[in-house]
Formats: sequence, C-alpha cells, structure tokens
Amino acid sequence: MTMPPETTDSAYQGVYHEFYRTIRAGAAGLSDGGGPFGFDITAAIAFDDVVRAYQPDALVETGCYFGDTTSYLSRAYPSLPVWSCDIDPACAALTRQRTAAHANVSVLADDSPAVVQRAAARFERPLFYLDAHGKAAWPLAQELAAVREGIVCIDDFDIGNPRFAFDHYDGVRCDAAYVLEAAQRVQDVYRIDPEVDYPFPCLQTGRRAGKGMVPFGAAAEELCATQPRLAHQTSRQTKGLTTGGFHVR
Repeated sequence: MTMPPETTDSAYQGVYHEFYRTIRAGAAGLSDGGGPFGFDITAAIAFDDVVRAYQPDALVETGCYFGDTTSYLSRAYPSLPVWSCDIDPACAALTRQRTAAHANVSVLADDSPAVVQRAAARFERPLFYLDAHGKAAWPLAQELAAVREGIVCIDDFDIGNPRFAFDHYDGVRCDAAYVLEAAQRVQDVYRIDPEVDYPFPCLQTGRRAGKGMVPFGAAAEELCATQPRLAHQTSRQTKGLTTGGFHVR
C-alpha cells in the first residue's frame, strides 16, 4: 500500500489508512470502479471534517451495494453506530458479511426511507449518507422527508462542475432545487467543494460524483456554514422556490 506523504496533516492519516485498505468490491458493477465514496478521498476528508466538527451520534448510509463505503465507515469510526441498508437482500448480506467483525455496524435488507425514519427516531444528531438512488426507483424525496435533525450528504449530486457526474430521473436532476422542493424545512444547500485544498490528491481517474450537504436544524446549519471544504450551493430565500406542487414519488 502506498504510504501518505510525511508532510501531510497528521489529522487525516487515519482516513488515508482506512480508505486505501478498503477492497473495491463495487468494481464488479459500478462505473466508478467502486471504493468508499466512489473512490474519491477528497469526499472522505470533507466527510471526516463534518464528523469531527458536528460530533454525530450515528452514521446512516442508504444503498450499501457491495459494502465499500460501509466497510470504510465501520473501521474509520469504530466508536459510532454505523447503519446501512440495501433493498437487495443479496447486497445487504454481502455487506453484513464484510463488516461482521465490527460490532458497531448494522446492515438491513430494507427500504431506505424506512431505515432513515427509524434512525431519525432513535438518534439525535445523525449524519446521513444517501446513496440509494442507483436504479429506476429514486427514494431520495422520501428519505429527506423522514429526516428530523442532522446533516445529510447526498451522493451523485449536481454541484455545477462538469468533471463531476450526477443522477437524473425522468428528466429531473439530483440537485439543490430538487432538495429544496422535497424538504420544506431545509433553508440552505451546500456542496463538497473540490476546488479547495486537500491533504491528499484524488486518484479517481474515472467517474467522480458530486456530493451535496444538507443541514436539518440550527446546529447543523451553523456547522455547514463554517466548514471550509463546504461551499454554499443555494438558499431557499434566494432561489424563490414555491412550497407547493412537489410530488413525492
């Protein structure tokens, strides 16, 4: 394994170590070749910044697929409960097998909005990573509707950078406008900013996906507004979106 540069900030040595020792099992079916956070270590670093600053009481992932990100989270944050799920029982079983040695992990074969709802009822400061929107069904709106408090990181999100891919369904983009219509409590939407400095370079030469960051509640909003690796994407006040007419599929 390649060792991190000696000049790198020591605060991220654990991220580097766990990130690059994670087996990229998702390469079997994902266009980005698999790996935690789509094999984008800058996303893992920005996520780690939020974990350190926000001090969540749980990490909740939806759409685990073959468990690359789940495996990473289980080792990078052993003191936190890590919940994950997949609607495909085979994917959930494989992820459960990969993380069996880690008592902090729970993997469910269940519908992702139901898992988010359960986590929202159990934890006070959860940090969500929503990645269950890879097939025909798009549960993002229902997932967001189930969140009470916390911070939500959305994968495959349009950050307005041509290097970064995003999802769209039936002509609807996975973007800030969609989030503001789906989650009426949300006032501001942020993105992980790929243009700021990071201690390690991203080695993903294939598909890179944008990541949105959405705060629910005053504490989460204040945290996101002060994170140097998060950029403000849009605000409900400046966007002028209406509150009606959104159809949750």
